[in-house]
Amino acid sequence: MSLIDAMVKPPPLTDLQKARLGILEPGLRAAVYSADYKRAKAVAADIQSVLRSTGHETRLMRSKTWLFEAALNAGELLTAEAGFRGIRAKTAMSTKVHLEATALLVVCLLRQKKISEAEPLIEKVLKGKTIKDAARRRQFIENVTARYQLESYISAVKDCAYETLIPDAVDADAIEAVKTKTDEELYAQIASALPREVLEFVYRVDRAARKQLTMVEILYLPSPVHTQQKIEQGRSFFASLKLVIWKSLCDPQSEIYKAWYTNGMAQVLSKKYYAIVVSAALVDLGFAVKAVAVPATALLMKLGIEVYCERYKPGEILDVRDGKA
Repeated sequence: MSLIDAMVKPPPLTDLQKARLGILEPGLRAAVYSADYKRAKAVAADIQSVLRSTGHETRLMRSKTWLFEAALNAGELLTAEAGFRGIRAKTAMSTKVHLEATALLVVCLLRQKKISEAEPLIEKVLKGKTIKDAARRRQFIENVTARYQLESYISAVKDCAYETLIPDAVDADAIEAVKTKTDEELYAQIASALPREVLEFVYRVDRAARKQLTMVEILYLPSPVHTQQKIEQGRSFFASLKLVIWKSLCDPQSEIYKAWYTNGMAQVLSKKYYAIVVSAALVDLGFAVKAVAVPATALLMKLGIEVYCERYKPGEILDVRDGKA
């Protein structure tokens, strides 16, 4: 029995508590999207002062999940891992909070390439019966498996290649690619540059997920043959980059977003911001490959910041909060 299970049901929230939480909880979720762990800690401490005195532990654990998701997004992997393990220990397996903490713990482990530790937890996430509504469960399965695929790409490419990336050269080649190549050709170019061991890691994570699902549930996912096609591999890798570049491009406080919002796309292009962001992200990952940087930059140029920021918002990949899945 968990600590929360052992407690008496708390009293209804007071109007004052509701008012404070109406401000604090959205603030904490905003810190998740902006990967601002320092801010998240301050807000979470305020939420704890509101909830703990009246024994609202389940809602407090939900805020802790957001706190450690902010740590995860900020790259504080060991802190996030310890936090999600703590939440799992304090919550009942039948709760959505426990499910989300488990799902995000898998993300922590994948980012550390601890796939053997992640596999049994993937089973718990996908075989659990917390979400009983058929439509919501289907959406949950689609969301979680998609998230794990993206995480597996980002994890697998770490420390695979160290070419010298010069943003000016990447930008010039990307402009030419925009003029001469289709999206499909750009995705195929990315896929061709992915090492075999990267694809094998992605397939292993995919298999770990599929074997937990029923025959009907497997039909919710793209065919394995489909996901092995080069264009789809490139498309998936490009999508995975949102996990490392979305904040730089789309955070309203970022230099690039401000430049676009204030002066329009012309200044973003003239400053070579896309090439700079992509090159920096690939270098940080340890996957500095010009054959990836150029088509990824070209695809960003084609999309534009406004479309990219809306279509690739990371925070919407995994969402089982407030009854959603």
